[in-house]
Order: sequence, then C-alpha cells, then structure tokens
Amino acid sequence: MATKPTKRDAAFRDWLGSRQARPPLRIGLAFLNLSVHGFIASHGFQHTVYSYLASLPRYIVDQLRRKRGNRVEILDRFDGLVHHGEMLLVLGRPGSGCTTLLKAIAGDTHGIYVDPKSRINYQGIPYTEMHTHFKGESVYLAELDEHLAELTVGNTLTFAASTREPVWGKPVQSPKTSADISVLFNLEGAYDTFVGNAQVRGISGGEKRRTSIAEALVGGAPLQCWDNSTRGLDSSTALELIGLLRRLADESHSTVLMTMYQASENMYQKFDKVTVLYEGRQIYFGPIELAGQYFQDLGFERPAHATTPDFLTSLTNPAERVIRHGFEGQAPRSPDDFVKAWKKSSLSNQLVSEFDSFEAAYPTVGENEKKSKAGWRSKLAQRTSTYVISLHLQVLRCLQRAFQRIKNQPGTVIGNVVASAILAIVIGSAFFNLPQDSSSVDRRAVLIFFSLLYTALSPSFEILLMWKQRPIVEKHNRYALYHPVSDSIASMISDLPNKFLSAVFFQTVLYFLTDLRRTAAAFFIWFLFTLILLLNMSMWFRLVGSISRTLEQSTVPTTILILLAGIYVGFVVPVPYEVGWLKWFRFVDPIAYAYESLMINEFSHRRFPCSQLVPSGPSYPDVRLQDQICSTVGSVAGQDYVEGDNYLLEKYGYVPGHKWRNLGILIAMIFIVCGLHLLCAQYVPAESSKGDIVLFRRPGSRRTKTRKQDSEENGSPRFAQYVGEQHVTKEKGDTTPEVAAPGILKQSSVFHWNNLNYEVKIGKGKTKTILQDIQGWVVPGTLTALMGVTGAGKTTLLDVLANRANFGVARGEICIDGQERDESFQRKIGYAQQEDIHLPTATVREALEFSALMRQHAASREDKLSYVDNVIDILDMKSYAEAIVGVPGDGLNIEQRKRLTIGIELVAKPELLLFLDEPTSGLDSQTAWSICTLLRKLSANGQAVLCTIHQPSSQLFMLFDRLLLLNNKGQCVYFGDIGKDASTVVSYFEDRGAQPPAPGANPAEWMLQTTSGGTTDASSDLPPSEFWAREWTASKERDDVAGRLVELKTKGTPEKTSSASGYKAYATPWLFQMVTVTRRIFQEYWRRPVYIYSKFALCIGIALFDGLSFQDTRLDLQGFSNLLFSMFLLTQIFGTMDQQVIPRLMAGRALFEGRERRSKTYHWTVFLASNVVVEFTWQLLVTAFIFAIWYYPTGLQRTGEGDAAFGVASRGALSFVMILFFCLWTITFSQALASVIELEESAVQVATLLFYFSLVFCGVLVFPKDLPAFWIFVWRASPLTYFVNGLSLAGLWNVDLSCSSAQILRVPGPGPGPGPVPAPGSSSGATTTTTTTTCGEYLRAFADQNFGAVVNPTATTGSSCEYCPLANTNAFFRETLQLEGEHPWYHAGYLSVFIVFNVLAMFGLYWFARVRGKNGGLS
Repeated sequence: MATKPTKRDAAFRDWLGSRQARPPLRIGLAFLNLSVHGFIASHGFQHTVYSYLASLPRYIVDQLRRKRGNRVEILDRFDGLVHHGEMLLVLGRPGSGCTTLLKAIAGDTHGIYVDPKSRINYQGIPYTEMHTHFKGESVYLAELDEHLAELTVGNTLTFAASTREPVWGKPVQSPKTSADISVLFNLEGAYDTFVGNAQVRGISGGEKRRTSIAEALVGGAPLQCWDNSTRGLDSSTALELIGLLRRLADESHSTVLMTMYQASENMYQKFDKVTVLYEGRQIYFGPIELAGQYFQDLGFERPAHATTPDFLTSLTNPAERVIRHGFEGQAPRSPDDFVKAWKKSSLSNQLVSEFDSFEAAYPTVGENEKKSKAGWRSKLAQRTSTYVISLHLQVLRCLQRAFQRIKNQPGTVIGNVVASAILAIVIGSAFFNLPQDSSSVDRRAVLIFFSLLYTALSPSFEILLMWKQRPIVEKHNRYALYHPVSDSIASMISDLPNKFLSAVFFQTVLYFLTDLRRTAAAFFIWFLFTLILLLNMSMWFRLVGSISRTLEQSTVPTTILILLAGIYVGFVVPVPYEVGWLKWFRFVDPIAYAYESLMINEFSHRRFPCSQLVPSGPSYPDVRLQDQICSTVGSVAGQDYVEGDNYLLEKYGYVPGHKWRNLGILIAMIFIVCGLHLLCAQYVPAESSKGDIVLFRRPGSRRTKTRKQDSEENGSPRFAQYVGEQHVTKEKGDTTPEVAAPGILKQSSVFHWNNLNYEVKIGKGKTKTILQDIQGWVVPGTLTALMGVTGAGKTTLLDVLANRANFGVARGEICIDGQERDESFQRKIGYAQQEDIHLPTATVREALEFSALMRQHAASREDKLSYVDNVIDILDMKSYAEAIVGVPGDGLNIEQRKRLTIGIELVAKPELLLFLDEPTSGLDSQTAWSICTLLRKLSANGQAVLCTIHQPSSQLFMLFDRLLLLNNKGQCVYFGDIGKDASTVVSYFEDRGAQPPAPGANPAEWMLQTTSGGTTDASSDLPPSEFWAREWTASKERDDVAGRLVELKTKGTPEKTSSASGYKAYATPWLFQMVTVTRRIFQEYWRRPVYIYSKFALCIGIALFDGLSFQDTRLDLQGFSNLLFSMFLLTQIFGTMDQQVIPRLMAGRALFEGRERRSKTYHWTVFLASNVVVEFTWQLLVTAFIFAIWYYPTGLQRTGEGDAAFGVASRGALSFVMILFFCLWTITFSQALASVIELEESAVQVATLLFYFSLVFCGVLVFPKDLPAFWIFVWRASPLTYFVNGLSLAGLWNVDLSCSSAQILRVPGPGPGPGPVPAPGSSSGATTTTTTTTCGEYLRAFADQNFGAVVNPTATTGSSCEYCPLANTNAFFRETLQLEGEHPWYHAGYLSVFIVFNVLAMFGLYWFARVRGKNGGLS
C-alpha cells in the first residue's frame, strides 16, 4: 500500500522542481596537500592601556615592514575527494580546524590564507575562479545566526528566494519558495514572527538556527558547507535536517560537507565519507564504513555502546582513547604519529590515485584556454547561484526589503520625524517672529547657522545603522545574493522619504515661525538647499562608515568632521579670522556653501530699517540724519536702513553671484562622495575575526605562555592550536583522574512544583500559553533531564522554576519542602544559562573568583579562593585558567566558555539545587560526556541537578535518573524514572502503542520521534504530541506524581537556617559588593584600551581643533564673539561622549541583567554606582587634557592679568572645574538614559534631542534678553546655561575690547561752532567765539549710555568720529547675558546640582522601569 505523501514531501517536490527548471551545475571536489595558515600578533597577550601605548612604535615599524605577525599553521597537507551527490562528515574536537577546512573550501578566507601549493579542483574549475566567477555556487553557514531583527521569518526567506528569480514577466515564485522552505524546516508557525535579537522579541534560538539553514539552502548552491549547523537543535530536528540534505544530495546531486560535534549513529549513517581532524592534521579520509575498522587496526579499542562518531573523535583526545592489548608500543600517540600512519595506509594511497583520476577526468581550465573552450562557457552558463539577477534588480530587491523593515518597525522613522518637528517648534519659538529691522540681522545669521548645523549633523546617526546591518550584507555577499553596492544604493533610496519628511516638518515649521523672508521663491530656495545639504552630509557620513573596518575606527573621523564643518562655516570664524593651516577645510565644507547661499537668499536685495542710530538719544535732539549711522555692520552714514548686500559683503565677504554656484558645487560633491562611498562599500570589508586564539595577561601572571608539545613535535611548524595554550599531553591509555568534589553541600531539601502554567502576551488582548499544568520535583542526589522538541518551552520552564521569568504570568505552586520560595532563593541556586554570558576582559580565574567572593555565604576569603582552585581542577581548566575570556570568535572557544559558565555556578556553592540549560550544546561528544559525568559526580555528592538537554547520545541519556518530557505545546508527556538502559521510560510508551525502538537505537531520539511525529494509536485522530499529552493526563503514573506532590506539600520540614542572614537576598554586604564590583570595572576599563583611547582621542580631538581654530584670538568685538562660540563648541563633546557611554553601560547592563542580577550576585544599585565612579575617575584625567589643549591655545590665560579680584589662577581653576562638571553631567545624563531605555539607538536619539533642546536655550544662540517670556524658565533650567555662563565669566569677565576696521562705525564728525555771538548779559555788544568740539566730547554721552568707546577722541572738524560699539565685556554680560561677575563660582555649584540630579534620576528610573514588579514570582 502506497504511503500518502506528507505536506513536507509535497513542499520538497515543489521546491526541488522550481530549482531544476534550469540544468544545475554539478560540482565535485578534490584537494591534495591543502594547507591553510594565519597570522597572529607576536606578543600573544591581552593589551592594556599602557601596553597599547608602549607597543605603538613596534606597530609602526611592523606596518612599514609590512609584517603581518607570526605565522601559524591551521591545516597541514589535507587530501580529499567528494563527488557530486556525496556527503562528507568532518569530525574533530573544537579547535582542531574543522571550521577552517569548510571556510577554505567555501572560499570564506577572510583572515586565513590558503597555501599556493595546495591543489584544489572543483570538477574542472580552479580555486580562484570558483570563488570569483562561481562565488555563489558554494555556500558556507557559520555557527552564528545573523539576521535583520525587523524582518519576519517569511520576509527573510522570501528575500533570499527573490534574488534567485532572474527573469522579468514570469510569475513571482519567491513567496511560494519561502513557504515551501518553511514547511521543510517546520517554520510555518513562526513564518510571520519577527526574527528578533537581544532587544527585539522574536523567534526562539532553535527557530533562528533553522531560519539560518533555510536561508542558506534556498539559494540552491551545489556545494554546501555546514559548520556545526545542528547546534541548538534537538536530536529529532537535527536528524530531519541531515535527512533533508541527504535527499537533496541524492536528487539534485549537490555536494555536502558538514561538521558535527555530537553526531548520533543514525546521523552518521546518512553520510558517504568522513574525515577526522586532530589539531590541524588529517588522520583519516574515506568511506564511513571503513573508518572504525581503520583505527581498530591501528591498535585502538572501540568501547562498547560507543557510536562510531564518538569513537572517531575520542581518538584525538589522549585521555579518552584506549589502546588495545598488544599494541602499546605501536599505536600512534601524537598528531604527527597519526599523520604518518595515515600517509602510509592503503586508503591514503588509494585517495591520491583517485585524486589523479579525478584531475584527469576534470582538468582545470587555464587562463589562456578560457575564451576558447566551449566547456568553460557552458559552465558559466550553468551558474544558478552567483548573482543571478542583474544589478538594478538587486537594488530593487534590497529596496523592497528596506521598505519592509520600515513597515515592520516604523518607530525609528516616526520618532525621527516627530523629533524634528518638536525641535523645529522649540527653535522657532525661541526665534519667534523676528523683527524686520536691523536688530534681527545677527539673530537671523545665528538662526540660519544653527538650522544648517542641525540639518547637517542629523545624518551622523546613519553610521550606527550601517554597522548594524553590515554583517548581514557581507553574509549575503558571500552567498552571492547581491553585491554590497546594491544594498548601499537601496539604503540611500529607502532613507529618502524619512529625510524628506523630516526636512518638511523641520524646515517648514522653523521657517514660518521665525518669519524669515516671506516670499515663495525664498522659501523654496531655503528648502532646496537644506535638503541638498542633508543629502550631502549623509554621503560624507556614509563614506566614513564604509571606509572604516570597525565601528570604533569611524567614530574619531566622524567627530572631527562634525566639529570642523561647524567651525569653518563662515559664521563662527569669519574668513579673516581663520587659521592658515586649517582654513583649507572651508573649501570642502558643504555647510559653508549652503550657509553662504542661504544668507544671500535671506539678505540680498533687501533693506532693514535701523533699530538704532549712532548717535541718538536725549543728548542729541537736533542731530541730522546725514550726521548719523546705523549701528549694524554694513551701514552707510546718512541712511536709516542697512543694505543686506553690504552687510553680507563687509561681515562675511559674500556676493550674490555665488548663490547658484554653490548649489552646483553641493550637487557635484554629492555625486563624488557618493561614488567614493559605493566603491568603499563594495571593496572594503569589515575587519574579520581572528578565530579562537586564546590571549593571556601580560607576563607576571600565574601561567606559562606556550603549550608543552610532545617531543615528536619539536621543530615542526607552529600550529594555531598550540598558541597561548598551556597543556601537557597525557600518555597513551591515560584516563581522567577521579577528582573529588570537595565542599559540595549535602542537601536534604526537595524542590517541587505543581500545576505550573505560564502565559505571555502576544498582542492586544491575546495571550499564548507556553506551559500547561507541569508537575515534578528534584530530589537531592539525583540528576533530572528536561527534554522536548525545539520550542517546547524547556528554557521557559527553567526560568519560571528559578524565579527568573518576568515577561509573562506564572500560576501554580513552586515550593521547597512545602514552603514558598523566599527572597534568598535565587542566591541559593546555580543556573548555568544556555547563553555563555561573560565579561570579555576577565581571565577565567578572575571570573570564577568574582562569583565565589560575591555569592558564597559565610566563608572566609581564603576558603572561597581555595574552592575556586578545586573547581578549576574538577572542570579541567588549568590549561587556560589565566586566559582572557574574550568574545565568541576571539577568545575562549565554545567548549571552554561552556565550562566556564558551569564553573561560575559551581563556585557559588548552590545550597538548594543546580539548573543547567543546554550545558552540552555546541560541544563535541567527549566534552559533552565529561560535562555530564561531572554532573553525575555532583549529584552523587548530594547536589540536586535539573538539566535541559537537546541531543544526548544513549550513553549520556543513561547517566540521568529522571526525565521530564514536554511536547511542542508545553504539555507534560512523561515525568518519572528513566530506569536501567531506559527500560522504564521505553516501557511506558510501548505500553501505549508506540513502536518499539530498533536494536541499538538511541532511546532519547526514539522517544522524541515517537512523541513528536511517530506512530500513535490507530484509533486516535489527535496529532502525536497531543495524543501523548492526553495519555499522560489519564495515566496511573500521573496520579502517582500528584500523590507524591501532595505528600511533599503536607510533610515538608524546611531546614532552619542558623541565623537570619540565611534569608538575605545577597550573600555579601553592600559595601563589599561596591568595592569588588568597582575594582572589576576599573580592571575592565584598563584592559579596554580601544575604549579609553577613543575617549581620549574624541575629547582631545574636539579640544585640539577647537583651540587651534581660535588660536591667540584677538580681543576685539569679533574675537570676543569667536571665543564665546569656542566655548559653545566645547559642548559638542556631548555628541561623542554619549555615543560612547551609552553603549558601554548597556553592554554592562546586558551582563548584569543577563546573569548577575538573576543570581543575586550583587545589588542593582551597586551596578549603577560603580559605573558612575569609574567613569568619573577616567573623565577627570581626560578633562585635564581637554583643558590644557583648549584653554592655552585660545589665549584665555592672558585675560586675567592685572585683575586683582579675579586673577589668572582663579579663572583657570574655574574653567577647569566647569569643563569637568560639564563632562560629568554628560556622563550621568547619558547613563541615566542608558539605564532605562532598551535600545541603544533610541537612547542616543533621545539624548541628542534633549541635548539640542538644552543647547538652544543656553544663552549663546538666543540671548536671554531676546527670548520670549515663556522660555525664560527653560533658560534657567538648562544645565548648559550654567556651563556657558561659568566658562565665559572665567575667561572673559572684565576684559577690555577693541574694534577692527570692519567693526568701527564712522560717524560724521561734529562741525565748528556757530561763530561770533554776543556774550550773554553784555550791553556793549561784546562777542565770544565757540570752540571746536572733539569726537570724544561729541560722542561721550552716547558712548556712556551704550557702553561703547570713541576710538579717536581727539579728532575734530573735518574728520569722521570712529566709534566702537563695546569697550568692555562686563556691559555685554550684564545687559545681554544678564550675568554678574561677582560670584562666578556659583555657576559651578549650579551645574553640580544637575549632576546630582542625573545620578538620582538614574537610580529612580532604573528602579521604576527595570526593577519594580519584575521579581519573576508566581501570580
């Protein structure tokens, strides 16, 4: 009877049929003497702030000599042959070179180098050609899952499929293809769910892994390299994946290479060939059925019940392999011994012969034969996976994806538009309805400058967005889905609506609120130039982002670009005042061209009535207009108005003819910079990982640097596997010594739960049940396994039991000896999470010691540290105890990180029980066995252990005492003993209609297959998972469990703690926590030289260019203005510092909330306070450099000379304190936002918006006397007000000013007296003569009233009087800034209040948003 095709069969047929519409290219693979090497830094140590600086000369020398570092061998002379349609399994322990082999074959060679002598043949295609012209015909899937979090699973797969549809006019198949693929990988339920990431809730880890596999497979590459792609999948799902690849290889003749660390026998049998790697050497390649016998013939014993993959991998571990009797002197020991034995074998010789035959059958085509050979052209025509669609279609597909991202997550765009509108309203109201007379000309210039500055700087945020998606773009480029330039073009186009809407709201609101030139032409010219400037600066920032290879590299040039672009606009520093060696920047500054044109647009061909004439007032009642001049630059004597063209020419040197010229320059600049950006986006890759190279602390730490190698290996090439590792190879036949587990607390309490349910919200008014009526217990001295298919809710159950789940509602009972959990519960348990969350800069020993010191209760420091040494021995971590943890891909490997995760929980000496979530995931079978035997050992010593496990071998499964099995709906299908050889659990399912397992089958795999898709009772119409849940509910076993739980609840006798301290939430006092955590953060900063030097470089860079741009400024009117704006520009430090502090605190918050807060390691107030203390300390040092580099070049140290009341020392001290307090305010303000806002980008946006809001009202852009009454309170509430006030008073209070020739007002001089007239009271007709009036006498009254000075007071008739509008800065401070200089230090006190407020707000906001109500308890 024919079997009815399943839904998956139909989906497979549909997908395969769509792929075979074109004849596929078949690619076999043969390689001989394949060698791969890399380069590492010669020091091999972790950098610190000091060593980074000390190594700079050596780095420069190495760069000049083009020295890459020390060469290390990764793979040494590998041979292999895989025909199309075959599958090769690559076996080896982590670090043996499995990943490098797959990368080299797939052409993903960033950071590694294939030896030119290696011979590689892709069925007639040379290696270089394969990875250029046939780039997409091979695919490599890494272990990490990288996706765009804003896309759903369906969006992700549909996009990948759409890049394989080459022809216009045909029906679009990509949605159908993605739907078929989702069926093949059981992703239908997650098809419309966001992929998500750490910030965006999305699919589970197993679903994300399957999405990555599906995305790589949908391209249809004929050569596929899968790097441990079953990691994180349960054994049933992993077997289905390998079965799918087997079927695909058979039916489409694809070539498959796969690494697996835990392969069952069933998985192993799906492959055709296997190769075994041993520390960078190949010790076997051949058919799977001959591998076991080959090593047995070499003299090794195959343990009973060991699967073939476990046996093969165990041979590469001296502690695991067992030598047969009689072969003690013959069996190989070292890796080189194994290689020699392999090279001498008949299988190796046969492989070389087969390689020669393959080369003869498929000779590689030389360069001179390509054009003439029809075969080569036919191969090119058969490509189905290498940039299938044209460039314009690539752009279109990427554009559709970009708009889909915006549609799925519109918050960023909406937030940007709303923020622009709010800021426009705020700025517009500050400059509301500017008067149409000459009093507004300078304010209009300020308004135009600030609006252009904001417009130009707003795209700087795009650099972060570029780096956010850059890993995905580079992955897709490796898959040959599209060129990176396509995504760059699409990104620019998709961002246009956002830019346009932001410009419309910002520019329109600002323009009409401030009453700028009210003509249609003027407005549209304004909008055109601001929009062009926005696009221009966007290209500059994108160029910086694309030319940099790391995000940190792009930060410094971005900051300097922003600063110089603001300084050399022409407003802050007019052309005559520009410093010679930096004035060239004006010619490449797009803001300068836009500013000139918009100033011309506003002022040209326009007259502004005078608001004040010189002289005027009560003392000059009869002065004539021809004897007066307007007080504004550009005025002409005898005119009661100011010509806008004169104002532009005299103050800025602008001429009307430049308006449209500048537009052409800006547009040309857009195209030039855009072209450079696209070239860099296509050809400049991000910095690649250097691999799992372990680094140690600098010399002096407790370890030796290099590995002790076998004597047979002396003189051999240096292998990457030995770099930085301390290890002594054990002799043949050695076994791991039994290490006791001293100090494990004997436990007597029983942890139990009953009728446990858990629900989460999935939409408005909708909930999803994750767990349903779960029951069970964990008894001390037992090892309990928690199993289920991917997505069954295993991790959620652990989180609920451990009091860690806080995003849903839990109901039911969770008790210890019948008593509810108290606040000390989380401290008394250990929880080894699935994610290995660690501080990258700490050593392994430091991480363990920190956990022991903070979490152990009532033990001396010596005992705690001694226990750390015991745990290091237990976990066999001596060889890397002093190694730096690092990050995945650059530090400890997966196995070492997993051991550290478990060790951190063990050193805490959990008093109740130990939870472990997937402790064997990603480990090889030997390491997984050692971890599970360790757990077995712990349980034998009285520890209660509950552990989730995905892919256990039968041997691992037998180590457990009890099993809790969940189905895909979070329902229990079994809880009880496993029994000897799994007899109890197997009998339970067999008794209810399950097909018996085959002889030798893995009971764990059989059980998962039975409950998720196996045969059930013929009378049942229920799906298998629901059927078995129903069977459990109705079973006698379930009734026994319920009875036992009632007994535990009623007869519980909780152990009394000897003191009340046993019930405290934390093991150590607050002060001890504070000191320890602060010390660790100081250590972290010291070991993060990139962060520290970036902080120095950014702050010092701003201060340096600011100081140099205003070097030795003349103390005239324009110089006074320049110095005020120089102080104002120091506030730009905020824009760089917040983008450093916010990500830094969020990274620390991720570690704290991900592991340390959940385990009650230390209090949340300690986390916040310690970060504040460390940042303050470093900032004090940075401020000293800022002060010295800015203060002295500007010449401000001269202003206090001769002022006894406020001398040089006092002024300098106040300036330093004001800069320090401003930096501290910036830090605390950024930390307050970072502590509460979830997303880094959102925190930066909010910080920027609030900063600009404060900046507008600081008193420099809009003077207090010009502010509308409504905004006066904001001026007083702005922290930047007190920063600018204090700094300006310290530098410029009581300073005499002069005027340059352009600033002097030339008033017609007083005429001669009226001539002889009768003297008053004279009867004799006597006369008197009037004396000639000097300029000083003539203008004294006006000058005294308006705080000016007469430059030529002795001038008389026939010459004009030269009047300087301001003689001393005090008048400006009092009248314009409303400041008094008697108490300048008050402003430092006011600013300190804002710092304290920020700190208190940080604590309050963090408690309100992230602590309050999030205890994870039962509802």
